[in-house]
Amino acid sequence: MNKKTKNKVHKQTSTIAILKKFYKFIEPKDKKMLIVGIIIAFFSSLVNIISTLLTGKIVSEVLQPAVSKNEIVNWNNFAIYAASMLILFILYSLFEYIQRKIFIKISYHSAKKMRQEAMNKLLYMPVGFYYSEKTGDLISTLVNDINNVTNAITRLLGQFFSNFFSIFLTIIALCYISSTLTIIIVILTVLLMSVTFLMSKKARPALIKTQNAFGELNGYLEEMLNNTKITQTLDAQEKAQVKFDEITQKIYKNASVGDFYQKIFDPWYIFSSNLIIIVAILLSLIFKINNISVYGIGYSAPDAGFVIALVSLVYNFTGTFQVMFTMLLNLQLGFASATRAFRIVDLNPPLELKNPTKIENVKGLIEFNNVWFKYLDKSPKYQLKNASFTAKPGQTIAIVGPTGAGKTTIINLLSKFYEYNDGSITIDGVELKEIDKHNLRDIMAVVLQDSFMFNDTIKNNLKIAKPDASDEEIEEILKVTSADSFVSRLKNGYDTIVENSGLSLSQGEKQLLAIARALLGNKKILILDEATSNVDSNTEKIIQNTLQEKIMKNKTSIVIAHRLSTIKNADLILVVDNGWIIEKGNHKELMELKGYYWNLYQSQFNE
Repeated sequence: MNKKTKNKVHKQTSTIAILKKFYKFIEPKDKKMLIVGIIIAFFSSLVNIISTLLTGKIVSEVLQPAVSKNEIVNWNNFAIYAASMLILFILYSLFEYIQRKIFIKISYHSAKKMRQEAMNKLLYMPVGFYYSEKTGDLISTLVNDINNVTNAITRLLGQFFSNFFSIFLTIIALCYISSTLTIIIVILTVLLMSVTFLMSKKARPALIKTQNAFGELNGYLEEMLNNTKITQTLDAQEKAQVKFDEITQKIYKNASVGDFYQKIFDPWYIFSSNLIIIVAILLSLIFKINNISVYGIGYSAPDAGFVIALVSLVYNFTGTFQVMFTMLLNLQLGFASATRAFRIVDLNPPLELKNPTKIENVKGLIEFNNVWFKYLDKSPKYQLKNASFTAKPGQTIAIVGPTGAGKTTIINLLSKFYEYNDGSITIDGVELKEIDKHNLRDIMAVVLQDSFMFNDTIKNNLKIAKPDASDEEIEEILKVTSADSFVSRLKNGYDTIVENSGLSLSQGEKQLLAIARALLGNKKILILDEATSNVDSNTEKIIQNTLQEKIMKNKTSIVIAHRLSTIKNADLILVVDNGWIIEKGNHKELMELKGYYWNLYQSQFNE
């Protein structure tokens, strides 16, 4: 990953930008439901405010006269008010249930779509992308960060609209009982609560760093757990622990800062809300004692009902602000995760070719003409330099050379994992850049050095190469590759579940299955990237005999070999060193040349 890309990981995305991006993931039908949810949220808030005002009316018109005994109590009004309150409570509960159900459904639908989009982008990113990314970090983003975004948006939708309407309607209700006090209360509340907004701004950068550190920890743990043997062999446990402690210290440092700003809000809210309520009560008493008009529609002067309604509305007003700002603080974790999640969602995989050339009735003619390639665009160093060779249909081409010479680079280019910088690569005369990747996979099978098995049955692992393969075809291919020798010993045969990516199988067994998978597709071009380097000599003999006698016949095969004895019968051997093809010819020709290949062969033979 270059510096520019790394900086993007830590760059803070604005809240508005995050919400706009998330809105794009809301399904059209859910957008209609979102409008319904907003309308219901409005009525939920309206019902809540009306019930608060009714409480004040009950106190003023019923309870206060009943207590003073100097006034006539209108019990008919009390019955109406009580019945109204009951209906309002039922409506409020119903509205809250419906809106929350709607918003939760929208949030999870959208998060599901976001996760699918992120996974889709990752599946189609070039192989080179993964050399600069930690797998654990990507997993952390797909699972944890998107889950944090889901929770944040669920809170946002579930609380924002109802609380926004509650603030708006509470101000109207406060004006109804006293426009004078409303102005004072609103100004005081905004001033005191704005401190919380500043706290949330302080918390977010720390939370972004925390999520990045968690991603780093995830990647490091995966690396360590997958390489426990190496760590113990090198006696590097202490070094591994030091690195682990450094990352956890980074998490502690940033998480504690973010959590501090989140937790300090609660005592500040208690102080602020109580102060505002005390001010409201004191002002009511001052207005009452001095016989000052409150300039309200429902009340001309403060009484017991007025004070109760005022305190209830002020409590509702400050409480709503508390919920809003608590939500804002809690959202910072979600928005910190969103910054990481959208980094993946915003990836741009290579575009599909608009008018790709489809090869039909493939013959298997492969030609490299003056091909140049480097992995890093800005690097002056090329990993493949002016490479030219021809693989005729049905031929076996072997590639040999020291580590880092450029052998796998040739395979990577032919597999379209990377685009070459200059020159030409053709298959049956068609430029590789013009061939659709899907078509290329239809005509080419690749067996890599490290075979991977999915957590599924052996049969389903093989059928990846040919989904419509019959059981008879699978049984035949297992016999052809000699893989039936161990599959038949398994309790459930080819229906045996391969667990933990094939850890229960030996390297040789996995390699045989990988070769069987490649052969099942019956592709005209076969690529073997050191397919037998991780197996013992006996297993290698089995695999080599299977390849040469049964599999590679009538196929154009490109083979990277580490043991020269396995490629003596190749039609053409390419000797690669430092990116250059320094020698080419068959075994006999290269031995007569007495160059690099001859020296390499002699050294292996002497060993």
